[in-house]
Amino acid sequence: MKIYTGKEIVEKYVNIQNDVFADEREFLLVEIHKEELYDCVCWDGSSKNLKTYEEWEKDDDNYDQYHTNTIDEMVSFIKNGGELPPLIVNKDYGLYDGQHRLTAYSLIDDIETIKVFKEL
Repeated sequence: MKIYTGKEIVEKYVNIQNDVFADEREFLLVEIHKEELYDCVCWDGSSKNLKTYEEWEKDDDNYDQYHTNTIDEMVSFIKNGGELPPLIVNKDYGLYDGQHRLTAYSLIDDIETIKVFKEL
């Protein structure tokens, strides 16, 4: 199995929102059941990984429906055969990057497992 550095992951995907992990940390690309991530706490301890669609909808930061539109687009993209970049998690499955993607996956019952870069 190939081990990726945080820097390699950031260079591979141009739309990463949080690059706090992009140092010499190492990651493996693995596939896990999406529900394993739901109740884990984000890397910074600010919230649970899974923010529901309804929570995004009510978020004060959802001006012009930015967050909900992003999630809607992701769901449509996945349902039309598209593949989103893997989520990035720490050793305890706390999200570094991918909260919108996790919400999108949570809305699609047919998807049970998802790819994540898991910190070693």
